[in-house]
Amino acid sequence: MGHHKWTDASQGNTKEQYTTPVGRPQRVARLEVSGDAARMQLNTEESSRAELLMAIQGSRVVLEGKIEMVADEVNLLQVDLRKVSDKVKVAEGSIAELQTEVGMLQNQIVQATSTVGRLEGAEGRSRRNNVRLLGFPERAEGSDTESFVENWIRDVLQPTELSRVFLVERGHRALVAPPWPGAPPRAIIARLLDYKDRDCVLRAACESDKALYENCKISIYPDYRNKV
Repeated sequence: MGHHKWTDASQGNTKEQYTTPVGRPQRVARLEVSGDAARMQLNTEESSRAELLMAIQGSRVVLEGKIEMVADEVNLLQVDLRKVSDKVKVAEGSIAELQTEVGMLQNQIVQATSTVGRLEGAEGRSRRNNVRLLGFPERAEGSDTESFVENWIRDVLQPTELSRVFLVERGHRALVAPPWPGAPPRAIIARLLDYKDRDCVLRAACESDKALYENCKISIYPDYRNKV
């Protein structure tokens, strides 16, 4: 309360009057309002912090779950990689074995090629004394092809330079299937004892027009390999 003195001008007396200050209750009200606002702000901040902590906790749980899922997937991938690695090792072993087998086969092919070359050379040499006679009807030679060819050369072709030991060692039809009716007959292959007689017979066949058998033209050629 305030203590004020004042003078009454009409009566000349001085009076005292106690007055109640007006500003203090207002200040107290303002302080109370400020305290409530602070408490509300504090409560709001605490609520926000709690919500933030809950959100962080929830995110942490979700993140941990995802990390566990990723870890499981990584483990599965590692297992698959180990399986693939094992299969790759097996495949590499198989490839190494195949390479070894291929190398062996290549060596065998080289050896076989060399052998075939030698055999072809031997076959060519074995045919040096052979002649191939075309035009004789099938079964005209009967059962003794050697004598048939030898007599025909002496009697019909009549080479003038035959040796005294002229002889047909072997004779046979070409080793193919018998021809169909009306098809050309198979050739007769005859091996002479001496290569000089072979050359003499070939020259006589080229120079003579008497190479006939029952009006069938007979042709005589060297007996080369099919490849030649």
